[in-house]
Amino acid sequence: MELGERLKEARLDQELTLEDIQKETKIQKRYLEALERNDWSTLPGTFYARAFVREYAEAVNLNPDTILEEHAEELPSSESRQYEYVTPSRSKRESSGSNPVFKALPKLLTIILLIAIAFAIYYAILNFMDTRGSDGEDEQNNDEIITAPDENENDEEDANQEEESENPDESEEETEPEEEPEPDPTLEVKSVDESNSLTVYQTSNMDELVLEFSSDGNSWLGVIGLGEDGGENQYFSDSVTTKNSPVEEAIEEDRVRLRVGNAPQLDISVNGVPLEYELTPDAQQGENIVQNIIIQLNRE
Repeated sequence: MELGERLKEARLDQELTLEDIQKETKIQKRYLEALERNDWSTLPGTFYARAFVREYAEAVNLNPDTILEEHAEELPSSESRQYEYVTPSRSKRESSGSNPVFKALPKLLTIILLIAIAFAIYYAILNFMDTRGSDGEDEQNNDEIITAPDENENDEEDANQEEESENPDESEEETEPEEEPEPDPTLEVKSVDESNSLTVYQTSNMDELVLEFSSDGNSWLGVIGLGEDGGENQYFSDSVTTKNSPVEEAIEEDRVRLRVGNAPQLDISVNGVPLEYELTPDAQQGENIVQNIIIQLNRE
């Protein structure tokens, strides 16, 4: 019995429809029909075959590892496709290293240092000239006759000093405390369920959920807002490719669920903070390619 017939028979034995399987796996109905016909050409890519078969098998209570092993010859080969994982931080480091601004930085620092030395020499010469001028004035003042101050003048000066000490200058501005910088927004992993490929993240120092998705290849994506009353609001359900990247969604709810069809080919950021997959995708084994992600907005 072929793989597609075996999956279809298991579905019928449990009295499930293709709509039931679609709701459980989030895989589109036309792809499920293609799996039952062993029609791999209909899938968005041969690398989806193992992931879709695994999801279908779990939905009809079949052992996915056993199914993949027994029908390995029927599955399309994925050896010709290789994945490159490039983290955003590494890309930024490589791009910054090749920037011509950084190449010119040593020359710029040298010029600034020479200017600073020139100003220091100029300032030292001015101080030396002022010192010589003040020494000449002191010699002239030493020749003047020094007379004792009048007692009445001393009494007036003492009275003025006492009045100033009792009435400090009201116009003096009080020192304002420095404002503490706001903490940076972050994403924290709250829980991981490997059996369901589910990761729950929680935000910190964020007031809203603005998600951005980009892909260097092709990845299916579903974005659903989760309301407090249990309602769901679908924002996006389509493929993210190089043609329509980046895709940006502003979520009105405080919780959002993501269904990622090809994790190695999809980059996600929340309010500008990159999201790192806690479950590492393994394209060769077909593990963690399809992932479920929940992001919780923490307003505290």
